[in-house]
Amino acid sequence: MSQGSRSRHNNRRNQPKQKNVERSNSTDEQNPVVKAFQEYARELDSKHDRYERIVKLSRDITIEAKRIIFLLHTIDGRKDNRTKVLEEAEQRLNKVIEFNFKSVAQELIGQDPYQYRCAYSPGLQEFIEAYSFMEYFKFGNEGTDALSDWNMLQDKMVYENSGKEISEETDFSQKSVDDTSNDKIESAPMDKDNINNFKFLVDPTEYILGVADLTGELMRRCINSLGSGETVVCLETCKVLQQFYTGYVSLNVQRCRELSRKIYTMRQSLLKTENVCYNVKVRGGEAAKWGAVFENKISDDLDEGFY
Repeated sequence: MSQGSRSRHNNRRNQPKQKNVERSNSTDEQNPVVKAFQEYARELDSKHDRYERIVKLSRDITIEAKRIIFLLHTIDGRKDNRTKVLEEAEQRLNKVIEFNFKSVAQELIGQDPYQYRCAYSPGLQEFIEAYSFMEYFKFGNEGTDALSDWNMLQDKMVYENSGKEISEETDFSQKSVDDTSNDKIESAPMDKDNINNFKFLVDPTEYILGVADLTGELMRRCINSLGSGETVVCLETCKVLQQFYTGYVSLNVQRCRELSRKIYTMRQSLLKTENVCYNVKVRGGEAAKWGAVFENKISDDLDEGFY
């Protein structure tokens, strides 16, 4: 048998297989199961893209919040720049609420915000830390009662809807394939306030975690004040930290590992601050010369029975 006849014979044998493959591809496209999984793939791609966009927005919020915290640390009684720095910090924080958080809220229109909590959680906690630090400087004489609670922040993160957000961002992925195939879909009546307004959800848990980070900045504020000779500020900051720790140590943190870790860090900050105040009381004006004492690590064996 010649080589040419063999090749023709093989081609004839492969032709029915190719036809079967084409028929199977055409039938798969019409298969309702395949259609359903194609819809699921589009929903997952849309969710992942939205998640990445929120992560980028949260990263911008984190960077700006850290810069505002560094700005607040430049407040110095010797320079008399308190009012100027506070005005600039408050303006920048309001811009973050007006633009950055609004962009995140637009991404979450029609979505379950708890599904994207890990995406915006770092930025929200850092912002709460910066905002509460600003309020501490602004209303420092009134103690911890002057800080805004999560309801006040929630009221500031309600935005007016221009009408484009709902048409572009409303998610119809929750509808089943059978529902989308129907020509007539009954729509539930929408509230007028829901159409005109949308908001960024401030989770109370995120607020508690963000305020817990404030204690680290207060500890730095105490040590910086010692270097500038403001010993009264050191004592006032220590009292505020003691109030924070008393409140947080009474919380049940068995189901929140992150809060337990933050309370442990808060305790370390409080011990460092108390060590500073102890040296201020004992050594008086010479306490600033003993800065190396405050850099010593606190023993992990010290325990008050909480851990």
